[in-house]
Amino acid sequence: MTARGTIKKMLDVFKYEKRYKYPHMKPSDVEIWERYINKYPNAYENVQYDFNVGDPPPFNPLGNDGEDLNQDLLYRLKIDVVGHTGYETDIIEIKPNAGPSAIGQVKGYKTLYIRDELPNRPVRMLIVTDKLQPNMEYLCKVEGIMIVEV
Repeated sequence: MTARGTIKKMLDVFKYEKRYKYPHMKPSDVEIWERYINKYPNAYENVQYDFNVGDPPPFNPLGNDGEDLNQDLLYRLKIDVVGHTGYETDIIEIKPNAGPSAIGQVKGYKTLYIRDELPNRPVRMLIVTDKLQPNMEYLCKVEGIMIVEV
């Protein structure tokens, strides 16, 4: 059960390292993420990929026979990576050519993560990109978002 009283599919927790596959990650995102792992090999203890947050769809997602097929998860928002250290959790958006829309995205994900999961440790925001668009460093600093170009 989550803080909102809904049953939620448990996501796999992976050791923070390069993998042969990352759930639902596009090839361009994989390249960026693996460069980040190479540059910061001790950043996290473990991670979760494609983490669902937000409200269920406004319709009944059960099968015709009433069976719960976890279809509601298809309609929820998905955080690229949730990184865990011993004392903090990072909401991570992997974004090629990161622009201002990535800021709103990671802020929204953090808000929903806190609402849905009620974490017992600080939650931070991180954008990992291959190229920063103009003004991104300044905008992220103002919004309290870490941004890393790899």
